Amino acid sequence: MDFFRKRAQRSREAIVTDTTLQRTVRYSAKAARAAPSVAGQYLLQKAPVIEWLPKYNPRWILNDTLAGITVGVLLIPQSLAYAKIATIPGQFGLMSSWLPNFMYLIMGTSKDLSTGPTSLMGLLTAEIIVDISKEGYTPQAIASAVALSVGLYSMVLGLLKLGFILEFISVPVLNGFISAAAFVIMLGQIPSLFGVKVGSGTANIIHDLFAKIPEYDGPTCGVGLSGILLLYLMQKMGQRWGKQYKAVWLLALGRSAVVLIIFTGMSYAVNKDIDLENEDPVFALSKVQSDGIATPRMPDSALIGKVFARSIAPFIAAAIEHLAIAKAFGRKNGYVTDAAQELVYLGFTNFFNSFFNSMSVSGAMSRTAVNSESGVKSPVYGLIAGGVVILSIFKLSPVLFWIPKATLAAIIVTAVWHMVVPVSVFYGYWRTSLVDFITAMLAFWLTLFVSSEIGIGVAVGFNVGYHLLFQAFHRIRRVTAIDIDTNDRPAGTHNVPLDTQVFRIHTSMLFYNAFHIRNQCFDAVQTFNSGDVKTLEAAHAVRNWSVAGKKRAARLRTKAGIHDEPVQIRSVVLDLTGMHNIDTTGLTALKDFKADLEAYGGKEVQLRFVGLNERVRERFHRFGWVVSDAGEMESKGSVVYPNVEEAIFRRSSTFLSGGDGIEVEPVEVHVVGSEKEKA
Repeated sequence: MDFFRKRAQRSREAIVTDTTLQRTVRYSAKAARAAPSVAGQYLLQKAPVIEWLPKYNPRWILNDTLAGITVGVLLIPQSLAYAKIATIPGQFGLMSSWLPNFMYLIMGTSKDLSTGPTSLMGLLTAEIIVDISKEGYTPQAIASAVALSVGLYSMVLGLLKLGFILEFISVPVLNGFISAAAFVIMLGQIPSLFGVKVGSGTANIIHDLFAKIPEYDGPTCGVGLSGILLLYLMQKMGQRWGKQYKAVWLLALGRSAVVLIIFTGMSYAVNKDIDLENEDPVFALSKVQSDGIATPRMPDSALIGKVFARSIAPFIAAAIEHLAIAKAFGRKNGYVTDAAQELVYLGFTNFFNSFFNSMSVSGAMSRTAVNSESGVKSPVYGLIAGGVVILSIFKLSPVLFWIPKATLAAIIVTAVWHMVVPVSVFYGYWRTSLVDFITAMLAFWLTLFVSSEIGIGVAVGFNVGYHLLFQAFHRIRRVTAIDIDTNDRPAGTHNVPLDTQVFRIHTSMLFYNAFHIRNQCFDAVQTFNSGDVKTLEAAHAVRNWSVAGKKRAARLRTKAGIHDEPVQIRSVVLDLTGMHNIDTTGLTALKDFKADLEAYGGKEVQLRFVGLNERVRERFHRFGWVVSDAGEMESKGSVVYPNVEEAIFRRSSTFLSGGDGIEVEPVEVHVVGSEKEKA
């Protein structure tokens, strides 16, 4: 009975003193108390319109109406053009554009951001359609399944506030990927601009672009190239005279719609008398046919399963594009956007938009800029913009039928060429960091010639892998001399005693680098110090068959230029001031290091610590490793010293008076395994 009573008593004590259990109980109780109010506040954040609408100024309605009409007019040609990039019928581009505007009124946190189809989302959707359409699915069905998948990814990250995961994609990777995507989009317009058929893949398109020059269709080239020229001229006019003349500013602002109207009218004039069922038009027509908004229907579940994994690339592109634009215009116009809420919006709008055979949507830089320049005051503009798109779906179908494909291609080319990052930016990566340059080039060339998924995946994988390896193979610093400037000790620079090794560890010791750090420290000890003779003889007597350790120590000393037997090791000081965290593997590695020191130099060898912060000290305690400050309980466990000089000098008073015969030299800090560096 006493045995069971003692066991029960020990169990109770273990539970009472268990830090992890106490922390879990404390946080759980705190979460339970806060849950009702936090839940209400959380739900309120998902519909920001509830907070800002009561404060809406009626005088803003004019600005929001003008901005909404402008954005809605821009959405019509752009949604048709980006549907073309996605290889879905143009009417489904329009179908993708009305609901996001209405939902942003309720869920958006930016007054400027305009969402809808984008060129980048069109490209990434098209890549998936090319593969999945071989199984008999229609392009619009595949596009809607991709949109639903993108919506699910966005909702999960937004609702759980995990958007920080996207920060693993660096700026060089993004710039490389976006530049390549712009080239792929523009090359994809070659058939529509020149009226020829080309092969698939970037290399084949570039080849056919020049090989099929004799087959170029004259009227198609005329429409496409004149459209590009007209768009370019109107853009330049706006940049030069837009601030002086309101009419020029409006013309440049709506240049896509202007070009669309001009060439659609011309197309109708030259093609209206042709029997299109039996004859070819003068140039290819978009033939958009809209019968209104279809009855909402969830995409096929089997199709969702086929595209779900591949939809990661469109999701990443949509999320980064959307958040970057929202943040940029929030900073420009002096307000704060909520990144997590924007992801939630992006998730909900793509999810429900997919019920209308729509493509994925995201924030659009050009429309957002136009919206901002139009003087928009609130997300109320979305109500007007969405209404304009619905009007076009129901009333403009007969007109949209006559739009030349070459005109849509011209709109696409001029819309995406600004996405190409200048060469000077990539040269800046080269000068700044070779790793950044390599990741940018991997993203660029693989996206250009393979696929966007491979481009992003390989570039991000290389980037993350490199930095993990950099941390895993962190080089510790071996300190051979220190500066002293205190009242109770001789000022100056003093060499560390030959029987002592001091190591500075500037990183956390975690599972991926712990034993590499431990090996560096022990290799340095074996290189610059000899072990205890009796201890080594005893070890050799037990394991006289193993000579690997002895040979390794000999190689290290030869490499360091040490030919005579060095001084026996007496103490090792680990400066952990720069260590912010340590896990079980790190503590195990330190424990092994301590055991190896004692096996090499004898039980008298001391392992001393400097600068343990509260977090690291607590981990030692929970691991069962007793540590105490110098002067408190030096006979028990390991001792922590306030600084390196204390850790060294407490052992040797003769060092303070120069009795060890070591000359004073400039401070030297050696990087283990390399030439010494002057500190």
